[in-house]
Amino acid sequence: MAKKENTKSPYEPHDLVYFKTKTDDIRKAIHSYSFEKIDQEDKIKLANNFQPFGSHFQYSILVDNQSLAPITELKIKVKIPHFLTLSRCYPPMISLPSLIPDKDSNQLTLELDELNEKSNKQVHLHFIPNALDRKGEIRTIITYVNNKDTIRVLDSRPTEITIDNISIEPKLVPSSFIRDFSQTPGIKKAIKSLGVAIDHKIDSEIYFNLLEQIFLLNNFQLVAKDVEKKILWYFGTESIIKEDILAIGQITSNKVEIIASSFNHYFLVSFLTLLSNEFKEAILSKGIIKSKDQIFDLECRYCGAILPYFPNQGNSIVCSKCNNEQIVW
Repeated sequence: MAKKENTKSPYEPHDLVYFKTKTDDIRKAIHSYSFEKIDQEDKIKLANNFQPFGSHFQYSILVDNQSLAPITELKIKVKIPHFLTLSRCYPPMISLPSLIPDKDSNQLTLELDELNEKSNKQVHLHFIPNALDRKGEIRTIITYVNNKDTIRVLDSRPTEITIDNISIEPKLVPSSFIRDFSQTPGIKKAIKSLGVAIDHKIDSEIYFNLLEQIFLLNNFQLVAKDVEKKILWYFGTESIIKEDILAIGQITSNKVEIIASSFNHYFLVSFLTLLSNEFKEAILSKGIIKSKDQIFDLECRYCGAILPYFPNQGNSIVCSKCNNEQIVW
């Protein structure tokens, strides 16, 4: 549920106790009557959009009140396929809404404040794919009370979602090609930054070697390697859609990061999902962690930027982009 921002001053007149007069009652009656006369039919609009955002997906919901009267008790219900995991909401909320499991989907509900006349509210839901080779639908239903105290319902059309599996073929390129490819006009870049939450310190060489093994197992061609700085550069081509991809693995600031560049953003999301899942499985099988819950995505919960480092447990960190302070674990 969205947190209401309290912007009222404690000294504003509406917080004081006063006695109503006949004039007050008349004004209120006129105001109420004028709202009831306004036609809201077909003037409350619902729009949504599903698109890649960084290493995951963003689902945007816009409720637009184009009438001259407010609506109240606004509720947004979203049905989500099981292969998507809700990671954060915008505007930022103290806690994520609870997911209610269903047969072929999960459902979440957001309750918003009154939506005033000639105004709109937009919510962004961010979802991380938890598996590849999946198909499903995402759908939004809103309910609200109009100016005649009638409950109205708006239902969006289902948005089809496909998370494709990928298969990489190695492609040999010179190391000088890396810079040119990453700066090509229209290229998309996405980063998966992970923090491993364990009590004891692990040599970064172990994570570095695991990343190298995962890239090689996925048929990437090694382009360059810097053992001292713990950075790997690989190149490959997706075997079905023939999309080139530059992939970088690095260990930095107590983070394990996979960076990818390609012209196809949907392909980048699938790729980063694949490699991050394989990395989690690898450190789980080696006994470095006991549960995948010990792996944290290092994205700012407010703006989505990558956090500068992985802090210790209970320590707060400030996002270098939006300056908001937060605790990761």
